[in-house]
Amino acid sequence: MPTTVSRSILMIVNPTSGRGRGLRTAKNVSAILQGRGINVVIHETKRAGDAERLAREAIRASGSFPTCVVGCGGDGTFQEIANAAASLRAFLGNASPLVGLAPAGRCNDFARALGISPHPAAIAEVLAQGRPRAIDLGRVNDRYFCTVATMGVDAEVSSYVDTMRMPLRGTAAYVYAAVRVLSRYRPRHIRITGDFGVIEQPVFLASSANTSTYGGAIRIVPGAVPTDGYLDLCVIDHVSRLRAWTLLPTVLAGRHASVSEVRFIRTRRFSIEAEEGLELWADGERIACTPVNIEAVPDAIRVLLPVNP
Repeated sequence: MPTTVSRSILMIVNPTSGRGRGLRTAKNVSAILQGRGINVVIHETKRAGDAERLAREAIRASGSFPTCVVGCGGDGTFQEIANAAASLRAFLGNASPLVGLAPAGRCNDFARALGISPHPAAIAEVLAQGRPRAIDLGRVNDRYFCTVATMGVDAEVSSYVDTMRMPLRGTAAYVYAAVRVLSRYRPRHIRITGDFGVIEQPVFLASSANTSTYGGAIRIVPGAVPTDGYLDLCVIDHVSRLRAWTLLPTVLAGRHASVSEVRFIRTRRFSIEAEEGLELWADGERIACTPVNIEAVPDAIRVLLPVNP
């Protein structure tokens, strides 16, 4: 076995992630790492915002911060840690702690995009032996996001999943929510302005992708990667309810690139305006309301990745 890199780890865990899987994962990973001589401290969150606060406090601790801050939970938990890490990286540069992922939530799309397994032994191996790599984030106004920031029908689907707290997980939860939301959804008239020009029309959805998937491996922008310095914007034009029903399986399968109502735009930054304030959701969390400025933030955080992904 290769020599373990000397690290001290702060693991911030959402104990309710995955119906308790977050805490079980944290304890299992910690036990493996402690057995390899790595010091691990576990802090549990109690409410929204705790993960970001704990990560920010750890990174700011002069001369005593951990070498790695790990988010154990879902995409929402890691979004908070990413916001703390990215906002302080500008001041600390490569002296700031690494960040790590211990995926244990409903969807885990960011971890999947980075090739990080949800199994405790695999997580521990990455945290002990992983290679640091600079990873892009997206930013909506002053908030960073990891996967996809979206508005339109998929924002309403995300809201439904969050509000109903269904027993379903991952894609199944989003498919069920989509079926319920499509029966009452009405298109939203928006104006998108960027280096590609202006799009002004009613839309079914507009998704800004840093990673290719959201909602538990729904491939909204199959070509998006979080290391190219760009966001990939997917816009689906206003369609009838019947057409939406026929499009749903195609979008879920990631085969919508050739659909006439769909366009993909690769860009670094753009803005969205609407006559009414429309919600944007990212990483399973409500992140902003229009009007918004959205941009790619290259090399925003340094993440531990598998040596052999």
